[in-house]
This record gives sequence, C-alpha cells and structure tokens, in this order.
Amino acid sequence: MIFAASFYTPKVSASDSYAIFSMNSSFSELSRSKARMLYRGKTKSLQGKRVELSDWPESSSERADFYQSLLGKDVAQMNAYWASLSFSGKARPPKEIDAANIDAMVEWVSQKPERIGYAPLGALPDGANVLYVVEGGK
Repeated sequence: MIFAASFYTPKVSASDSYAIFSMNSSFSELSRSKARMLYRGKTKSLQGKRVELSDWPESSSERADFYQSLLGKDVAQMNAYWASLSFSGKARPPKEIDAANIDAMVEWVSQKPERIGYAPLGALPDGANVLYVVEGGK
C-alpha cells in the first residue's frame, strides 16, 4: 500500500523523472535512442503504427524539464527546431494539450490508441503503459 500511496504525487520538481507513456498496452518499451528520435521528429511510428505525440503547454515546467532531461534543450530551442521541421514538411510538432495538468494529458492520450504523451512518473494513472523513463535532474 505504501507504493500505491506514493504513486500519486501531485507536486513535481525538476529532479523528478518523467515517463513517456501510452494508454495502449500493445506498444513495447523504448530505448533511449528511440525516445529521443520520437521527440526530435526523426521517427513517426512505433511497431509499424504511426503515432501522435503530445506536449504540455509551452509555459509549463513539465515541458521545460522534460526537454532538458531528454534532449538537453530548452523550450525556445525546441520551438525553433519544430518550426524548422514543420516548415520544411519533414514533421509536425507534438500536439500541445490545453491545460497543464495530468488529467488533460491522460484524457488526450486516451482518446486514440496511437497517442503518446509524457508526464511526471509519479502522476501516471493506473493502466498507463510506460514506454520510457526520462531521469530528471541532468
């Protein structure tokens, strides 16, 4: 029971870990390289299925912490990167969810089986399929 109680942690700090997740249990765990490729627009599919990525609102600490931990980039750098890819037609940026809370992220990811999101590891709901854990504080 101690684990279950610690699983739902409402407050997140920059040193916490983030999980790239899906509500689709058929996706397999990702390597660090594959996770980085997804969030750099270098790959668009997992196991033969085209995926849709989500992003937290631009001003959220979750977005800043996630990109810094996974890619070593800040939000401005990622916005410029995605703008370049989008303009050239090579990739579309992740869909920005409307609210900076786990409920909004889970709701969006749950609507279609090919959707993937990221969230603080301790905030994931039961049933989330963790594809990769991004260690925070790097």
